[in-house]
Amino acid sequence: MRRPLSVLALAALTASGAFAQGADDCANAQPITGLGPHPFDNTSATPTPGLSDCNGLPVRKDVWFLWTAPNNARVTVEVCGQTTLETRVAIYDGNDCNNLAQLTCSAIDCNAGSTVRFPAIAGQEYLIRFGSRSVGSTGTGTFTLSEYIPALNPNNGRYYEVVSENLSWPQARDRAANLTWLGQPGRLAILSNQADLDWVVNNLSVGRPWIGLFQDTSHPQYSEPAGGWVWLDGTDATFTNWFPGEPNDNAANGGAEDYAEMFGNGQWNDAEENHANTTHFLVEYGGGGFGTNYCAANPNSTGGASSMAADGSIEVADNDFTLSASGLPNNSFGFFITSRTQGFAGNPGGSQGNLCLGGSIGRFQQQIVNSGSSGSFSIQADLGTFPDPALGTVGVLPGDTWNFQAWHRDAIGGSTTSNFTDGLEVTFQ
Repeated sequence: MRRPLSVLALAALTASGAFAQGADDCANAQPITGLGPHPFDNTSATPTPGLSDCNGLPVRKDVWFLWTAPNNARVTVEVCGQTTLETRVAIYDGNDCNNLAQLTCSAIDCNAGSTVRFPAIAGQEYLIRFGSRSVGSTGTGTFTLSEYIPALNPNNGRYYEVVSENLSWPQARDRAANLTWLGQPGRLAILSNQADLDWVVNNLSVGRPWIGLFQDTSHPQYSEPAGGWVWLDGTDATFTNWFPGEPNDNAANGGAEDYAEMFGNGQWNDAEENHANTTHFLVEYGGGGFGTNYCAANPNSTGGASSMAADGSIEVADNDFTLSASGLPNNSFGFFITSRTQGFAGNPGGSQGNLCLGGSIGRFQQQIVNSGSSGSFSIQADLGTFPDPALGTVGVLPGDTWNFQAWHRDAIGGSTTSNFTDGLEVTFQ
């Protein structure tokens, strides 16, 4: 699994694009490389003739960039908080301006800004098109390219992400099923209890997504408008969070409303299969996880506390073990540590957190990781080479119990400091 880049690597990769502002026409798109921030300026741009559609909306005064993906990854292109211009952004596969294949396009997701996400292939070229929402509106700003890591809900062990694509419900269902994370297939999210729904609303910028709820017209309790609603896993929707007056099976086009979308506040609406206003879909991966969390973390600069989780397999022979930390400040550097022994030390070395390990504490040797815009990071740990300060590295054996924690940078009260997640105890088999 690819890891976020270090500060030095990021600086090196983005140096060649540091002064790019964007080209006025597709054929001369400004080449940029690497992740990180890139400036744009459409004050002198003109519209691209014959190409104005972005989810049915015009893209005005557009500028063009040509980006080459450094590796296989989910990539986010984000303008949120980096310009006052109301933007629209579109991503196209390849560099053929005469045969543009649009991968995704976004109007406004975050106040005046836009964000899109797409699966990038190493070495592949992608055209990035920025434009204005309003007639005559121009400006400058910065867009950021970053690898995206789905966010872990530590309460249920599932990972979540919001994908910005304007698809029908069946298309979104199929698209989600073709996505994977940590070897787990995706699906439209099943929010069958208040706790899962609250976590999604409080931790993700959800937009207006499809969820994995639909009305089964062959269900024994089917009736319009509220009977026969089921989740993709076949379970009945015993928990619901409908917007007042919904479901009502009252589509503007007169058709049936058999599919559920979610508003930004977490309430649901029934909608027709092709609903133009539903421009995202919510995907979940995996579930369950393993291990036992212990030793509560102190709040960090997000106002909440970060948390450890493990996924993959506890079978030593599988050597499939992933450590994850979530609830971190965005763009925070950190690393994972481990010990056979639990412990407690408050504010070690001036940290704002609690060290939950004791005895001989080892640090995993993978590259320092970064939480990016998702507030989470992870590593795949080799069970044959666990760090042990006394022995160098050791192999995990069936029956061994190990404890894990993540240290990360933090900024509290204007001062740069550090913090810790809670601890996680895992017994291997």
